[in-house]
Amino acid sequence: MSSSKQELPCLAFHCRDRHSTALYTVPEENLMVALNASDKEEALRNKTICPTARGLLLARDPNTMATFLWRPEDGDQIHLPPLEGLDDGVLVHSHCVLSDEPSAPGCVVLLVEGCDDTFLWYCRPGDDAWVKHEYDVGTITLPYEYQGSNHLKIPICPVAACRGKFYFNGGPDEDLGVLEFCPDPVFTSIAIDDSYESGDDEEGHHEDEEYRPNPGALGFLVESGDELYSVTLLFASLSSNKIDEGFVQKMDFSARRWRHVHDLGGRTFLVSSFYFGASCYGGGEGGLRQDCVYFLNPYKEMQVFNVKEDTNEVHRLDEAPQFDKAFWLLPSTSP
Repeated sequence: MSSSKQELPCLAFHCRDRHSTALYTVPEENLMVALNASDKEEALRNKTICPTARGLLLARDPNTMATFLWRPEDGDQIHLPPLEGLDDGVLVHSHCVLSDEPSAPGCVVLLVEGCDDTFLWYCRPGDDAWVKHEYDVGTITLPYEYQGSNHLKIPICPVAACRGKFYFNGGPDEDLGVLEFCPDPVFTSIAIDDSYESGDDEEGHHEDEEYRPNPGALGFLVESGDELYSVTLLFASLSSNKIDEGFVQKMDFSARRWRHVHDLGGRTFLVSSFYFGASCYGGGEGGLRQDCVYFLNPYKEMQVFNVKEDTNEVHRLDEAPQFDKAFWLLPSTSP
C-alpha cells in the first residue's frame, strides 16, 4: 500500500465491521494509506461513514452515536445531533444528501434509507435531534412476490439535491419526484413530457434509440453546475451483470423534459452503487478525464463512459480490499 499524498477525487472502500476505509488513487491504480491513518483523519477512526455529493462525509460513532460532517481537505467537523435509532448496517447502505452548503441558512441534511425501506431522516446543523419520517409516494405491482407481497412501496432513490430541493425518480409513470422542507417534508412531482421515447437533444436532434426505456438499467441523478442530470447505464442483457453502454440527460425544467447531452461541460460524473452520484471538475489532480462518467460496481471493476466520444472502458481494481460500500471521496468544493 502506497503512502503517497492523498489526491481528490479518489475511490474509497468502506468496511463496516472494521470501521475502516481504504483509498484508491485512479491515475496510479494503487491503494494509498487508510483514510483514518493520519492525525487529520483521527476523527474518522472506528466510525461508520456515509458519503455526500458535496464531498463531506457523514460520520457516526457506533458506540456513542455522536454524528458530524467531516471535510476531507482539512479534517474540519460540522457537528450534528446524535443519529440514534438507525442500525449501523442500514446506515452504511443509506444515501446522504445536503440541500446546500452546511453554513447556508436552512440547509437540510437528508439521509435516505436503502432501497428496501421508505424511511428518511433529516436535521439541520444546530438542531437538537434528527427527525425520522415514513413516506409514501406510491406503490408498484410486481409480477412476482417480494417479501410476501407483490406490491412494493416506491423508495425515493436515486435522489439528488438541486437549487435547494431534492429530486428523485417518481416511479412507473416517469414523473420526477420533488421533496421540499417547509419546514416539514412536502412531496410533489413534475409530470415529465411523455415524448421521452422520441425526445430531442439540446441541439434539437432526435435520439429515438437512446431514449427507448430498458428494464435492464441502473439510474442515477447528479447535480452539476446548478443543473439536474440523469445518468442511465444499460446492462448487456437482463441476466447480465455487465454494463454495456450509458447515456446522460439534462432536465429542462421549463419544458419538463429530459434532453440528451453530448458533453458534460468539461466536468466528470462519478456514480456508484447505493445510488451515489456526484460531479467534479475533470482533468484535475485526481487524474479523471473530462466529459466522462465513472461507474464503480460491486465486482471490483470501474467503467469509464466517454460521453463525447461514445466509448466504454473497463478497469479491474484488483488491489481493492473487501468492502461493504465503495464510493468516491471528493473535494468539498465540487461543482
